[in-house]
Amino acid sequence: MNISLLCIGNELLAGKTLNTNASWIGKRLNGHGCNIGEHLVVPDKKKSITSGLDYLISHDPDCIIITGGLGPTSDDITRPTIFEYVGTDSKFDSEYWEHLSKKFKQFDMDIPDSNRNQALVPEKGEIIDNPIGSARGLKFHLNDRQILFVLPGVPSEMKAMVEASIIPWVRVNVNGSFYIKNLRTTGIPESALIEEISGPISSDHGCDIGYYPSILGVDIRLSSKDQTKLDELSSNIRSILSDKIYCDGTDDIEDIIVHEAIKKKKTISIAESCTGGLLGHRITNVPGSSKIFKGCHVVYSNQAKIDLLGVNHRTIDAYGAVSIKVAQEMAIKVKNIFSTDYGLSITGIAGPEGGTKEKPVGLIYIGLSDKNKTEIRKYKFSSNRANNKSKTSQVALDWLRHKLIND
Repeated sequence: MNISLLCIGNELLAGKTLNTNASWIGKRLNGHGCNIGEHLVVPDKKKSITSGLDYLISHDPDCIIITGGLGPTSDDITRPTIFEYVGTDSKFDSEYWEHLSKKFKQFDMDIPDSNRNQALVPEKGEIIDNPIGSARGLKFHLNDRQILFVLPGVPSEMKAMVEASIIPWVRVNVNGSFYIKNLRTTGIPESALIEEISGPISSDHGCDIGYYPSILGVDIRLSSKDQTKLDELSSNIRSILSDKIYCDGTDDIEDIIVHEAIKKKKTISIAESCTGGLLGHRITNVPGSSKIFKGCHVVYSNQAKIDLLGVNHRTIDAYGAVSIKVAQEMAIKVKNIFSTDYGLSITGIAGPEGGTKEKPVGLIYIGLSDKNKTEIRKYKFSSNRANNKSKTSQVALDWLRHKLIND
């Protein structure tokens, strides 16, 4: 099934809002056998919207999805523009208006008259319920074959409506069975990964392989209409990459860690410096992490390392805060403070400034302490501060993952 996207919003073109809707829709529908053929972004202008639709329709997709412009403000013109484009009159849905009014009263608010736009419905077409917001979506048959969906631009609302309405429609209408596997890797660059895989695997495996790199790793997406061939290829890749694959699905590495720690009844504590709490943030994003995560000290300054963790000031004076010795003390101290099975520490120079010849920007030390020993690993990343924080959190979590699996 070929799908085109039309994202509407001045804020998208001005760079004030990142268009995460397009990437999310593409990833979600691609996983159900859909091909996103084209993606347009247009401003909140009637002519731009209709011209964008004309262009996309002329390229003959099976379905067009519009996001944005269904709100109550004066620049939300998508609804009347689409009504005119498809040739339908509108009517006022008094029952829905009453429903919206009651929703506002729950928060001791009077509903503004501008919200009346959201109670307008087409004479021809269908309404798509919004389970978490006030802007309902729309569905139209443009002709005998092409379908038009219109959704709000608020990401949380759009996602809920895609899951509730569009995904079920796709499952019914996509041609033939389509099987997908997603293998998530970390710790190996895309070029090295492809080289490692391409040698042992024959070219006639009968599947499509896609590589999707990010700062945290590379996802390998396998797809085929033949389940047996897909399973065989997935098994072969797993045997080649081994523990570089941390997930067969969509879970992040922190999900794997929390689930594994719960299964093995292990507890974790963290002492972070240059990552500023990112490691603890990622772990606590996982539901159920309170069962295994006991605490985190963000010890950004030298004094915080001394006061909160009890790192010896002589160690810092002698070796510096970014050193093997300090990372070692941080891991041991935080493990003891929270009485956990594992203590994980991070200290480094995130950049872009602060480095020296002996200790350049991107120098990172990670410590991992358990009941038997404390180990330290040294890494050298780039001068990009945000990337260094993300990479550091990922390699620390990956080390902890291996520790949990092998203990």
